[in-house]
Amino acid sequence: MKKLFLILLTLVPLCINAQNINDVYNVSTSYYQGTAKSMAMGNAMGAVGQDFSAISINPAGLGLFRKPTFTFTPSIITTYTKSELSGELATDSKAKLSINNFGYVGINDNDKNVVNWAFGMNRTNNYNNSIYVNAYNENNSLIDAYLWEIAENNIYNDVELEQYSPTYIYPLWETFLINLDSDGGLSSPVPMGGLRQLKGVNSWGGTNEWTVASSVNFNDKIFLGFSINMPYVYSRKVSDYKEDFSTTSYNNYWIQEEVMSTTGWGVNAKAGIIAYLAKWVRLGASFHTPTLYNLTDSWRTETVANLDEYRIYEAFIVPTSFFKYSMMTPWRLNGSAAFIFGNFGMLTADYEYVDYRQIQLSAYEYDYAPYNQGIRNTFSPTMNLRLGTEWRYQNYCFRGGYSFYGSPYGIEDTDYRRNAFSCGIGYTQHFLTIDFAYVYTLQNHNYNLYSQYTSYYYIAPDLIVDEKTNIHNIVVSLKFRLN
Repeated sequence: MKKLFLILLTLVPLCINAQNINDVYNVSTSYYQGTAKSMAMGNAMGAVGQDFSAISINPAGLGLFRKPTFTFTPSIITTYTKSELSGELATDSKAKLSINNFGYVGINDNDKNVVNWAFGMNRTNNYNNSIYVNAYNENNSLIDAYLWEIAENNIYNDVELEQYSPTYIYPLWETFLINLDSDGGLSSPVPMGGLRQLKGVNSWGGTNEWTVASSVNFNDKIFLGFSINMPYVYSRKVSDYKEDFSTTSYNNYWIQEEVMSTTGWGVNAKAGIIAYLAKWVRLGASFHTPTLYNLTDSWRTETVANLDEYRIYEAFIVPTSFFKYSMMTPWRLNGSAAFIFGNFGMLTADYEYVDYRQIQLSAYEYDYAPYNQGIRNTFSPTMNLRLGTEWRYQNYCFRGGYSFYGSPYGIEDTDYRRNAFSCGIGYTQHFLTIDFAYVYTLQNHNYNLYSQYTSYYYIAPDLIVDEKTNIHNIVVSLKFRLN
C-alpha cells in the first residue's frame, strides 16, 4: 500500500515534470564504482584508506598515502535483464566501457604532521541498462486505463485533455486511438485485450563525483579528512511501449516512444576520521552531507498509430520540453573497521545508514510539497553493508568482497535490493601497481506494466513485471607512485 500511495501521488506532477519516482531514487543513491582494489574488496574501504576510491567513502583515508600517486581506472560493465510478465519471459543485455575514476594525490610533509591533498573523479552510480518486456494480454489494454482516467477526471473535449496530459494521453486523441464523443462518451479502436504488449527501455549515463580533498596524519595514529564534492548527473532513457493487435488480414498496432534526459550538477561535503586503536585494528567514521542538485529534465514523445483495419496511419510528436528543479538527497553516516594481520592481510567491514525519506524536490514553477510528503510516507531508513578482505604474497594481493544495498522501502523489502560478490588480484612492481577486479551484482525490481503511464493501473492489478538484473563488471586500475 505504501508504494501504491506514492505512485498515485507522484504521477500528478508528471504532467509538468517527466521525472518519476524510480529516477528520483536512482539520482539519490550511490553504488560506488571506483578502483579495482576497492571494488574487489566490496568497497569496504572506510577504515582502509590509501586508495583513491576510499575518499568517496571516508576522506580520512587520504592521510594513509605515503607517496604522490596517480590512479586511472577503466571498466567494462555488462547488464543482463530478465523480465517476466504473465508467465512469458523476455531478455535483453547491454555492454558499456566507462571510466570509473582517475585522480592525483599529493603529499605535503612537515616536521610534525603530514598533510595530503587530492583531486579527481570517482563514479558513484551507473545507469547503463537495457530492458525488454513481451507478453500477451487477453483482458485489457493500456488504453482502457487511460479511458478510465479520462472519465474519472471529467474530461469532455480535446482542449481539456491537452491541458491534463499533453505528453501521454493527448497524443492518443491526435492519432485516433482515443475518441471523445460529443455526448461525453469514450471509445477506442484498440480492443479490450487480445493483444500483445511490448516494452523496451534503453538507458545510458551515470553519476561522476568530482572531488577536492585533504587529510591530516597525526603521528600515524589519527587521520582526519575533509572533501568538497561536485557530482555530475547524466541520464538518458529511451522508452518504447507497443500494443500489437494484428490479424491475418490487418496489421494493427500503436507505439509511444518517450525520450528523456536528466543532467545537472550538485554539491556536497564529507568529513571523516580513522583511528588506530591498536597495531592490528583501526576504526573509521564519516559523515556525508546531503547533495543539493540543480537538475534539468528534457523529454519528448512520439506516438504512432497503424490501423490497417480502419485505414489509419497517424503520427504525432510532442516537441521537446524542459523543466528545471532542485533535489536534496539524504545524508549518510558510515562506520567502518579494519583488522590488520601484519603485512599479510586484512579483514574490513563498512556499515552505512541512509534514510531515503529525506529526499526533497523543489522548483519555482511547481509546488512539490505533496510529492515530498508522499516520499516521506513511502520510503524508509535502510542500511548498506560492505565486507572485504585482502591477502598478500610477495608482490601479489588477492582480494574478495561482498556488498549489500538495502531497498529504499526498508531493510526487509526486496525491491531494488542489491547483492554484489567480488574478487580480484593486484601486482606491484617498483612504482607501478596493476589491479584487476570482477564484480557480479544481482538486483530485483517489480512494477505494474501500466504504472509508468497512469495512476489508474489498478484496472489491471495482475500485470506485474518481475525484473531480474545481473551485472558483470570487469575493472582494471593503474596506480603510479611518482617518487
